[in-house]
Amino acid sequence: MGTAIQGERLRKLFKGAGIVFTGVVLELVVSFVAKLLIARYLGPTDYGAVSIGLKLMTATSIFVLVGLDSGIGRYLPRRDDPADRRGVLKSALEIALPVGLLAGVGLFLTADPIAVRVFHDPAVAPVIRVFSVVLPFAVVFRMAIGGVQGMQQSLPKVFIQNLTLPISRFLLIAVVLLYGLGTVAAAWAYGIAYVFAGLLGAYYLVRYTPLFADAPATSMHRELLAFSAPLMITAAMLQVLSHIDTFFLGYFASTTVVGVYNVVYPLAQLLTVVLSAFGFMVMPVISSLDAGDSVGEMRRTYQLSSKWILLATLPVFLVVVLFPEMVIRVTFGAEYDQGALALSVLAVGFFTHAVVGPNGNTLTSVGRTRLIMYDNVAVAVTNVTLNLLLIPEYGLLGAAVATSVSYGLLNALYTYQLYGETGIQPFTAGMVRPSLLALLVVGVVYWITTTFFVVTLPLLVVGFGVFVSLYALIVLRFGGIEDEELLLLWSFEERFDVDLGPLKRIAEKIVP
Repeated sequence: MGTAIQGERLRKLFKGAGIVFTGVVLELVVSFVAKLLIARYLGPTDYGAVSIGLKLMTATSIFVLVGLDSGIGRYLPRRDDPADRRGVLKSALEIALPVGLLAGVGLFLTADPIAVRVFHDPAVAPVIRVFSVVLPFAVVFRMAIGGVQGMQQSLPKVFIQNLTLPISRFLLIAVVLLYGLGTVAAAWAYGIAYVFAGLLGAYYLVRYTPLFADAPATSMHRELLAFSAPLMITAAMLQVLSHIDTFFLGYFASTTVVGVYNVVYPLAQLLTVVLSAFGFMVMPVISSLDAGDSVGEMRRTYQLSSKWILLATLPVFLVVVLFPEMVIRVTFGAEYDQGALALSVLAVGFFTHAVVGPNGNTLTSVGRTRLIMYDNVAVAVTNVTLNLLLIPEYGLLGAAVATSVSYGLLNALYTYQLYGETGIQPFTAGMVRPSLLALLVVGVVYWITTTFFVVTLPLLVVGFGVFVSLYALIVLRFGGIEDEELLLLWSFEERFDVDLGPLKRIAEKIVP
């Protein structure tokens, strides 16, 4: 009976994660192509200016939210009463929207001094003004995503975040390229996409949540703020971790260096795609399990999610960390390849997320927001210190080292706190054995490739294909597939009325 219940929860989790993963992949493909085109078109200097404006808006919007989007994601699944559910949404919006408008006005009025005194480039000011106008829409967009998460729905998140935002941005960037427009127009291409996503998010909140239901709304201002205030500090610290390197590079180096860094940073961030998909679905699932004191199911759900995040991420990580210059040249072009070493270092930092799974989402779902706050404050202080010490001397590489060390520390703290509070840890034999064997195989393939051949793109593709084939066998043979996951495969056969007989026979021979 327990296996059946666990299997049903896994089917729900993997179905939701699969939908989100599909949306995330679509978003990344469209966004990546758009970013590639605009970075090649503008060049490192102008692309750096747009990156500064975008990061400034993103950081400000998250400060403005005070962690309320995460608060919605946690409290909605725990409330059954319509008045309480409406109160969660209404109270959160009553706090976030006025603050968002004020922040946008403040950023607009201070654009010139920020551009001149912080980034030493007056050309950045018009870009900052563009994103200040867009800021309130970005706030609504993030609140809508929190509402989607709280309602435990995957498709609206895909439509709002993974389709509307990147596709509209891509089309607007195409207009910029077609008409040969400049840096400010490129900034508007990014900004108007947030306007569209914010409007669609507002439509979702009105149409598909109890926000405007014919029911009284329980005031949740104090409760939401009590839960979300630590998350505000956490979010602020995460913004320090995510964006302070860009701001320091703009201050100590140049807009051109910022442009290069904001090419290699998102390339390394691709390693968090699978984590993002599972993390979105893990938080409400584990939150509901925590409400029912189902610690065993929480542990198993977390471990299986962590295992598949790691196993799916490992092949891409190895390509990025071993062949960074080729990855940059194939994508953004040779003018950005000075960031190759920084890309390898950043890849290691982001891979730490995959190694330990959705630990931050899990800590949030069990209500340990104060511990998360302490961890993030410590890591943010470490990150700022390392950036100040390393960037003036080492530039791009210094920023990459500071970021990777900080992410490693953050994940170590999260994992330690999660284990201390719940007894949950990510590592299982089915996770560790295939990974270690895969590293041994890639070491052999890498040595043969670099010793006896000149590495070209076709050779890299062939080598990757060989490794992936061997990797699949390793995962199947040495514990990567377990009983609950086989149940998912058989339920797929029943649901879609397809014959998986040959696959079953292969699994019976390979899977121990």
